[in-house]
Amino acid sequence: MPSPLALHPPRRLVLGFAGLILVIIATLLVGLIELPRHRSNCSIRADGVAACGVWWGSALAVNDTSLPTSVSTLEQSTKRRLDIVHTYHRWDDVFPTAAEQSLSVSGHELLLNWEPIDRRGTMLSWAAIAAGQQDAVIDAAAHRLIGLPAVMVSFSHEPEQDFHAHGSAADFAAAFRHVHDRMRADGATNVRWVWDLQGLSDPVWLARYKQMWPGNAYVDWVAWDPYNWGSCRNRAWTSFAQTVTPFYRWLEQNGFGDKPFMLAEYGSVENPADPNAKADWYAGIPAALSNLPNLRALVYFNLPAPPANCNWQITTSTAAQDAFGRLAASSAFTKTADLAIVNP
Repeated sequence: MPSPLALHPPRRLVLGFAGLILVIIATLLVGLIELPRHRSNCSIRADGVAACGVWWGSALAVNDTSLPTSVSTLEQSTKRRLDIVHTYHRWDDVFPTAAEQSLSVSGHELLLNWEPIDRRGTMLSWAAIAAGQQDAVIDAAAHRLIGLPAVMVSFSHEPEQDFHAHGSAADFAAAFRHVHDRMRADGATNVRWVWDLQGLSDPVWLARYKQMWPGNAYVDWVAWDPYNWGSCRNRAWTSFAQTVTPFYRWLEQNGFGDKPFMLAEYGSVENPADPNAKADWYAGIPAALSNLPNLRALVYFNLPAPPANCNWQITTSTAAQDAFGRLAASSAFTKTADLAIVNP
């Protein structure tokens, strides 16, 4: 799924006293949220995986100033804190923003999507990044992340998009390693690294994915972005299990199963022929997860069209919204509902 950057460009952060005030105000707003608390003795690994359940997250189509309110609204509607908040940034954006910082320090883990595309829309070369030509930008981003609780960074997510404009599979892997190593050398050891693909089934891409792997030492989470496109693209309707399982099995069978899996984006459209189909799609997720034990985080792509190319929002029907709330209350997610995931 292409990111919503084009129609919702992230606002640049102005550092200083004004930024500090925004952080304080936003933190207070988030602190007002009253959600059910669940006691847990669950352990959390250094890579951020919870031993007891699955992390609950979402991407939201908002600008920076409305992000805390949008997070709060979704949390209140589902009666479930967002463990992971997924946001999108271009290469020369100044992030994390004031709102993102406030969410980070209030107990949400940021999934920062960092695209090698500048604000003019120019695709940057992976090879140039690997060669050190963007080190000043990488260093600046690293220094802004130091001191925050644990954050996830997804470098060049869905590299299938505009692939040839960025370079080759080997270029992508080299750029990923360079960004990782440069940030660690700068002191940003609180970053958990996400290798995020679309998860295509085409044999050409399946072979290419192996060439794009940066290596075990460079990746904390393996992620992909599966969607039930249905009527939006005149495709057959697929359940959550049918949508997610094929690439899950391919990852397991091709040597990636020693890393935890994440859906960094996922979603379903409505079915015009069946008003309950989307609700049923959500309802099928808990049973599917029991057969996908290495899937340890689900981050829903809660965006309308536009900026997305289909309407993935949970509010497309009352039935869908109610079912999504029941999903949040299912056992896989209640087990992680009161865990602090911010410490690396």
